[in-house]
Amino acid sequence: MNKITTLFIIFLLSFTTLFAQNRVLLTQEEKNFLKENSPLRLHNELNWPPYNYFEDGKPKGFSIDYMNLLAKKLDVEVEYITGPSWDEFMQMLQEDKIDAIINISKNKKRAKTIAFTSVFHTAANAIYVKEGNNHLDSLESLKGKTIIMPKGFFAQKAIEKFYPEINQILVKDSLEALKLLSLGKADATVGKKNVLDYVITTNNISGVVPSAFVDDNRMVSLISIGTSKDKIILRDILKKAQKSVSDEELLELKRKWFGTNNLIKKKDISFLNKEELEYIQNRKVIRMCNITDLKPISFEDEGKIKGISIDILKKIEEMINVKFIPIPTVSWEQTKEFLKIKQCDIIPTVTKDEDIQSFSNLTKAYLNYKLAIITQKDKSVVSSLDEVLDKTMAVRYDSFLIKELKKTNPNLDILITKTDRETLEKVSNAEAYFAIQPLPIASYYMSNYALKNLYISRYTDMNYSVSMAIHNENKILLDILNKTLEKITEEEHREIFNKWTAVSFKEGLNYKLIWQIVILSFLVFGIFIYRQNILNKHNRKLQEANNKIEEKTMQLAKQKILFETLYNKSSDSVLLIKNKVITDCNESTKNILGFTKKEVINKHLHDLAPEYQPDNTSSQRLFENKIEKALIFGVSSFEAILLNYQRRELWVEIVLTSIEIENRRVIHTVIRDISTRKILEQRLEELNANLEERIKKEIRKNENSTKQLIQQSRLAQMGEMISMIAHQWRQPLAAISATTNNLLVKLMIEDKVEKNTLEDELMLITEYSKHLSSTIDDFRNFFKSDKEKEEFDLEEVIKKAISITKTSMAAKNIKLETSFEKDLRLYSYSTELQQVILNIIKNAEDILSEKNSNDKQISISTYKRNENNIVIKIQDNGGGIEESLIEKIFDPYFSTKSDKEGTGLGLYMSRIIVNDHCKGNLKVINENEGATFLIDLPIK
Repeated sequence: MNKITTLFIIFLLSFTTLFAQNRVLLTQEEKNFLKENSPLRLHNELNWPPYNYFEDGKPKGFSIDYMNLLAKKLDVEVEYITGPSWDEFMQMLQEDKIDAIINISKNKKRAKTIAFTSVFHTAANAIYVKEGNNHLDSLESLKGKTIIMPKGFFAQKAIEKFYPEINQILVKDSLEALKLLSLGKADATVGKKNVLDYVITTNNISGVVPSAFVDDNRMVSLISIGTSKDKIILRDILKKAQKSVSDEELLELKRKWFGTNNLIKKKDISFLNKEELEYIQNRKVIRMCNITDLKPISFEDEGKIKGISIDILKKIEEMINVKFIPIPTVSWEQTKEFLKIKQCDIIPTVTKDEDIQSFSNLTKAYLNYKLAIITQKDKSVVSSLDEVLDKTMAVRYDSFLIKELKKTNPNLDILITKTDRETLEKVSNAEAYFAIQPLPIASYYMSNYALKNLYISRYTDMNYSVSMAIHNENKILLDILNKTLEKITEEEHREIFNKWTAVSFKEGLNYKLIWQIVILSFLVFGIFIYRQNILNKHNRKLQEANNKIEEKTMQLAKQKILFETLYNKSSDSVLLIKNKVITDCNESTKNILGFTKKEVINKHLHDLAPEYQPDNTSSQRLFENKIEKALIFGVSSFEAILLNYQRRELWVEIVLTSIEIENRRVIHTVIRDISTRKILEQRLEELNANLEERIKKEIRKNENSTKQLIQQSRLAQMGEMISMIAHQWRQPLAAISATTNNLLVKLMIEDKVEKNTLEDELMLITEYSKHLSSTIDDFRNFFKSDKEKEEFDLEEVIKKAISITKTSMAAKNIKLETSFEKDLRLYSYSTELQQVILNIIKNAEDILSEKNSNDKQISISTYKRNENNIVIKIQDNGGGIEESLIEKIFDPYFSTKSDKEGTGLGLYMSRIIVNDHCKGNLKVINENEGATFLIDLPIK
């Protein structure tokens, strides 16, 4: 009866699985979308066989048949729109004139506006040339040549981006490209081999042959279905339909539409049959789900999968021209699940004891190692495994050895560890007597983690074999991998093994008898000496233990009260889970999820979640894996989506902690609502995306404002400069006028002027003219903008500023004193620095001119503060600056002068020039009955 029941359950499960594979589970929203948007409007190209073309009044091709298969599984009607060019179809997708493009490759530009489904076909591009030009067999050889390409195609855009040296003639489609190539209008064309072979055959194009596949992974087309980003829901519906397509259904379509014309091959893969070659040609990429913590066989390091098994896969890649790409998983349970649901094609590293044989086939073992007994070097040589089975054995928590050895040795003392490294460390630290490990794992950890006190004491009769797991429906890939693995030589295996292991082992000497004699002697000698001492210590320890038990009992009572308080008063939802079932919850569970205690108890945690998480991970698998992890490691935390009582999705953070209540392991579960945080994180991502551009914009705006303020400041000074120049010119012009009048008077009186007299007078006029020219030069140089830093003499720059104002100051009875340290040179902006000095001198002059004093003074001095800095000190005796205003004088548009006399920009721009442009420091202090400005500048 039991056998009949078991067979019935197996039959029922098989039937359910078969039914599920052909059923697409849609949400109500997705069903409504298909109902409202039927028929789906899809693109049909005129001439892109055998993928998508129009012939005999019907859409045909591999992509058409694949889309029809999806439509059948979704029970939705489709309508094909024929006629527009590729660029026109792309525009129609954005204008909502079609719902999807059924064969399109993803790139960065397209990804901005198009949502892509899963890849359903990988197509390699080939180079086609005129007969006799077979030497043009790579894109490198086509540099400087001319090719004909259909405009807007994936290959055309990729060549334009990555090979700009290749000239292109753009045409409408592949047929036109091949016709022009056959007429000698170009050197080559590049396209999908299936397409170009089909066009050549059906249109009788002669003289065009393939020369080679394009050897550039960037040119491999990963073909998907594309929808507008405004219709993400349609993309998600199509992805669900894709998952329901079996490998046999997809392979049947590929056999129907793709031929196996041979191209020049660079690798000998004659050991594969025609069907296997066809599979390789159509599947350039094989997805693998890896074990990431099995050093050195398969592990993750710096974001990459490495190890012995990965190096074996690289050999296979070289032999049959395929690419193995890793599919990330978070646990061994998810890895198995992904293979089961065909989200990956292989698991490269499995042993025969793994529980996946119900849905997978294993290749022949490609790694075989004897399991070795590892002990400390000072231990006796082990003659057999039975000799150490009465001692403590360290073993990783998920090792098959636990179950295997417990069958025959149920009382075996096992010390469970989390990793292989910890296993060997336990033996090294004498917490365990021995461990059993395959040679590469033992070698790797002993050589990389300085476990020098360990050695191989004996090999066992047990083997550690590693194979690859392939879904049991994919028999072709299984045969391909078995054949290819046989081609890997012993020398190549040895080279890979030596790369990852670096320890040579020797079996130790037999010190067993020696140690037994020594230990026995010590025991006999010491037993009489220490017997009474041991008894006394034992009694003291018993008393201490009793005291500790009482203390612990009190602590436990307090902890119980604390736990109950935290449990009941916590603002987070708290659940207690025993045997994966919820047994209790606090009051906050209703506040967060809306469920009462009665509605939650006796449910599983995954019953409160949707069937799948956003990353398509099964909620049941995820939660069970996390609970298992918490039981092993003590704690496990993660983020997930739960459903509240209204069936609305809620982002939560879940922390699982393994605790003990009444001698039973219980999972203490804390659930915290993080929906608001998720929204804020999304907004923050959006803000961060625009932040950099906004900062650049503000910097440019500030730079322009600063330039405008500098120019405004200079223009404000221009009026003052003109006034000073007029003041300086008044005396020379009067002198020139007097000299010329003197000459005229002499000519009128004497009718003749002596030569010497004439020369003296003309010399005076010349000197006055030079003075006028000098003041013009000073004026012009002041308003010249510095474009680059230059090295200059500081004293010379200050003197130029003084020369502009000295006449004006002399007229106002202002004395100017200078004291310059010799040979001070700066590497900076000389003209801008001159403007700063002139600003400060002019302000001091204006203050002093208002004072009714006979002792008006301005002093300027320079000195070297240290090896890297020079200070310019400008001081007046004009009474200083009011303390309430001293912090404001560097603010823009702040002035103590009347509106007509000041702009308030002079000192503001002076600080901008010194602090920002020259990287120095400008400050002012009151001292000696006046104001002192200190300009501190770096020498370089």
